[in-house]
Amino acid sequence: MQTTWSKKMADSMLAGKPVMVNKWAYENGVALKGFESIWRKTGDQKYFDYIKEQMDLYVQEDGTIKSYKPEEYNIDHINNGKLLFMLYKETGEEKYKKAAYQLRGQLDTHPRTKEGVFWHKKIYEHQIWLDGLYMGAPFYAEFTKEFEDGKNFDDVAKQYIVCYNNLLDKKTGLLYHAWDESRTEFWCDPETGLSKNFWGRSMGWYTVGLVDTLDFIPDDHKDRAQLIEILTNCLE
Repeated sequence: MQTTWSKKMADSMLAGKPVMVNKWAYENGVALKGFESIWRKTGDQKYFDYIKEQMDLYVQEDGTIKSYKPEEYNIDHINNGKLLFMLYKETGEEKYKKAAYQLRGQLDTHPRTKEGVFWHKKIYEHQIWLDGLYMGAPFYAEFTKEFEDGKNFDDVAKQYIVCYNNLLDKKTGLLYHAWDESRTEFWCDPETGLSKNFWGRSMGWYTVGLVDTLDFIPDDHKDRAQLIEILTNCLE
């Protein structure tokens, strides 16, 4: 099999068996989802084992998550949960399902804008950041597919649609990095609430999150066509 750059990078990380980030942080989920893709493509058990090893540093036998504080209402903390579905299916260990339910519980009470989009963090009141869509929505979509019979797909889709409508710059077709609904933050335009700058990385977060989320949105869902249109616009 041809050695790809993704495999070379993964193998270089495995060589030192590192702990990626010494806390429950979104960076772990970003990297480990890459490991999952390599594992599925190669079938090499070492990649799966590394994912499990890293996640088990935090997921306890009772399903609680070490160093995770739901009361912080940080949407970044949801991102790692995307690995829990695969681990539960592959191992049958209930702790992964329980951990997924714990993260899902945060979303039940997570503060939102008036239009229903999750704040980026409790400490960032009334604010939408593009990267928050990547951090929260794909997990939310997969959870509602696996454990809720899809009942919250409308809410998942709304996250992207409302974000797009509020952060879009019609002249360029780009999305501003952030928006403050209260229009009080020092960095925002006092009239629009928008941040002053675009950020290429945050456009990446938003579009990759949307691609990942569309994997779970049913073909016949009422908002799927609009989500695909938004994605197309972002990629043009």
